[in-house]
Amino acid sequence: MAVDLTPGPAGHTGQIIMIDHEQNIGAGLRADSLTDMVVNRRTDWYAGRSWEQPPVVARVNVRSLDSVEAAAHPDLEVLGIGVWEGEPLSLAPVVGLPRLRTLSAYPGTLADPLEIAELTGLEFLDLGPEEWRVLLDADAVPRSLSAASIEVQGDRHPLPIVALANELLALWDRPRITRTVLEGRLGPAA
Repeated sequence: MAVDLTPGPAGHTGQIIMIDHEQNIGAGLRADSLTDMVVNRRTDWYAGRSWEQPPVVARVNVRSLDSVEAAAHPDLEVLGIGVWEGEPLSLAPVVGLPRLRTLSAYPGTLADPLEIAELTGLEFLDLGPEEWRVLLDADAVPRSLSAASIEVQGDRHPLPIVALANELLALWDRPRITRTVLEGRLGPAA
């Protein structure tokens, strides 16, 4: 939900706009590069998505696309796999896609996390702790990553997640997350 507080006719304000949570309301691709935008001075920009072309962002889950195959096309850049009630999914249909740079997979939705190693252009990867563990143990974390996220569901102790994050940070020689242990005595309850 978004609230528009700009003044309207006769001073009325407060228009409420309902936006579907599956709808992308963020930025849209206007050119392949800044040079392309400046040199070609595009005038044919359209604020919405052309329904003649497949989307560059696809979501596979219980409410959107029903398979990775349905999401796969050469222009796909972002693949999100959300809550899924069927058998875990294979990433084979998107292996070799030239523009796929982002993968987000809800914990437990991938049939074989090692298929991620075949996605050679990934820049961002969001997985559950178990999927990250499989990649780390097999030394199969894509080196093309610029960013990563650990998707934690439910109540989990944070220390194993911090340890996992530190293993990922170590792959890129990045500073680790530090832990500080405080010891002391608490006084009597007042």
